Amino acid sequence: MNTTIAHSEVEKERIKSLKKYDILDTPPDGSFDRITKLAAKLLNVPIAIVTLVDTDRIWFKSRYGLDVQQIGLDRGLCASAILSDDLYEVGDALTDPRTLANPLVASGFGLRFYAAVPLKVRDGYNLGTLCVIDKQPRHLTELQKETLQYLADILIDQLELRLSARTANYHQNQLLNIAAHDLKNPLTTISVWAELAEDAKDDPAQVEMMCERIKQAGKKMERLINDLLESARKEAGNIQLRFAATDLAAIVERVVNTNQVLANKKNLKLHLDILHRPKVNADEEKLTEIADNLINNAIKYSPENKNITVTVNEKNGMGILQVQDEGQGLTEDDKINLFQRFVTLSATPTGGESSTGLGLSIVKSLVEAHHGTIKVKSDGKDKGAVFIVELPLVSA
Repeated sequence: MNTTIAHSEVEKERIKSLKKYDILDTPPDGSFDRITKLAAKLLNVPIAIVTLVDTDRIWFKSRYGLDVQQIGLDRGLCASAILSDDLYEVGDALTDPRTLANPLVASGFGLRFYAAVPLKVRDGYNLGTLCVIDKQPRHLTELQKETLQYLADILIDQLELRLSARTANYHQNQLLNIAAHDLKNPLTTISVWAELAEDAKDDPAQVEMMCERIKQAGKKMERLINDLLESARKEAGNIQLRFAATDLAAIVERVVNTNQVLANKKNLKLHLDILHRPKVNADEEKLTEIADNLINNAIKYSPENKNITVTVNEKNGMGILQVQDEGQGLTEDDKINLFQRFVTLSATPTGGESSTGLGLSIVKSLVEAHHGTIKVKSDGKDKGAVFIVELPLVSA
C-alpha cells in the first residue's frame, strides 16, 4: 500500500469526497455495466472495470469479464492511475518498473496490459478509474484513447447526477420535516386560543388579547411558508425581480415599525438611524423581505434588555442597510457556514422562536440577485454581530 498516498491531507479530502457520493458497496447498476461492456467491445479487450479507490482497497462498481469484487490497494495500477489527470497506460506490465511487483502481474492472473482514465468529479478529486485490461501486451490507438476518455466522461456525469438526485431528495425531506415540525406549534396555538376566546366571549379585553395571539401564530406560519417557498424558488432559479427606484429608508422604517411589537416583548430597544435616504434599484417586495429577515433575526437571537440598531446610509454609489445587535455573536465556524441552507449555528433563539435555517441563505440570494453584497462582522461568541447590505443606487 502506498502510505504516502494514504496519509496525505489531499488523500483525506479525496476520501471525504468519495464518501459524499455514497456509491461504495452499492448494488450493480445497469448504467455503469453498459459502459464497461461497451468499453471492452470498442477497445477489443477482455476486461473493463469501473474502480473506486477506498482507504484500503479498490472496489469495483462495475466489471466486465471479471468475477472479483475488489482487490488490495497495490501500486502500479489503479492506486497510481488516480494520481494522474490524464490517461494512464502500461503497454507491457512485465517490463514496466511501475507494475512488476503488482500481484495481478506477478501472479497467475497474468495481467500484461492496463489503461485507465481517472474519474475526476466536480470538486476536483479522482475517485477511481475506468480501466481496461488485457493479458497480452499492446497499446491503445489515439481513437481508442479518445473513446476511453469519452466513456469516462459519461461515468462522471452519472456520478454527478446520482449526487444531485440524492441532494435534492435530502433537501426535500428536510423541507417537509421542517414544515411538519414548525407548523405544528402555531397550528396548536391557534386552536387553543380560538377555544379560549370562545369561552371568554363576554370579556372583550380577553378576546382581543387572544385574537392578537392567534394573529401572531398566523404570522409565524406565514413566515415559515414564505421561507420554504422562497427557498424552493431559489433552488429552481425562479426568483423574479421587478426593479424600480426604491426608497431604502422608507422600506426599512416600515419593517422596523412592524417588528417593534416583537422587540417590545423581549424588552429590546430597537433604534433606527437614517443618515441618508438612498434610492436603490430594487424590487420593493424582495427588499422588504431582506430587511425583515435581518431585523427579525436580530430580535430572535438577542437576549432581553439589549439594543438593536438599524442604520440606513449611502456611500460610494451604494445604499447601505446595517443591522447591529448585542446578541450571541458568531464563532469562526458560524462565519463559514452562515449563509448555507439548513446549517445549525451556535446561536439559538432566545424566546422559543422557531428557525428553518433558511432565512440568511434566502437573504444572500436576494441581495446577490440585486447585484449587491452582504457582509457580517462579529468579534466572537456573545459579542454581537453586524450585518451590512450594500445595494447599487439608481443611476442618475
